[in-house]
Amino acid sequence: IRDSEAYVMINKISEGRFVLASVAANKDDAGMDVKTCGDTLCACSLPGEKLALILSDGMGKGTKAAAESRIVVDELRKLLKKGVAPSRAIKVVNKKLVDDKETFATVDLTIIDKKKSTACFYKMGATSSFLLRDKHVKKIEGAALPVGVIGKVSASQIKIKLRPEDKVVIVSDGITEADRHDLDCNWLKTYLKELPREIGPRTMAYQIAKEAQEKYAFREKDDLSVLVVQIR
Repeated sequence: IRDSEAYVMINKISEGRFVLASVAANKDDAGMDVKTCGDTLCACSLPGEKLALILSDGMGKGTKAAAESRIVVDELRKLLKKGVAPSRAIKVVNKKLVDDKETFATVDLTIIDKKKSTACFYKMGATSSFLLRDKHVKKIEGAALPVGVIGKVSASQIKIKLRPEDKVVIVSDGITEADRHDLDCNWLKTYLKELPREIGPRTMAYQIAKEAQEKYAFREKDDLSVLVVQIR
């Protein structure tokens, strides 16, 4: 979908009890399109009735950032599909990037266990995610360096029990940093509280991206990525 502000790509898939939708957008003053977006998004099924949601942001913008984030997502997806534990998979990818030198990227990995109805968040240099439940919004944060910066990393997890109708919102820092006067991203938490609970993941993802675009106004926009998961 193209509008006056950005090129926007929207995907929607269903995974049993879960409905997912994602948006990726990028356009600078020179007309950069979504193909050079430095963010890479992925959703894939894993052994044991689990679902992996991966968002990586390459350092900087353009083709180099896109290549970095794509490497991270591709490698993580392959390892996770083989049954490698998330924390171990992150360490393997980190070593690969350290060995490559001058290659850094964030990791925002969420593993949803369909049988246990849980979500585990692993964040390496990634910005906050959000859990929407009824009229409440919980901010999910993790403090760690991006992969590729140092040789040894610790990939800790944040585990949350999911309920029917919960929504999980995963975004890149292009979204959370859209308002330069609000470094804590309170604008997004407030915006999520005010959104009608009946809207689906596709509409929510699109509206979050649009709201962020508007906050940039005439400033150069960073890559914007949103992934919304709704539990049925």
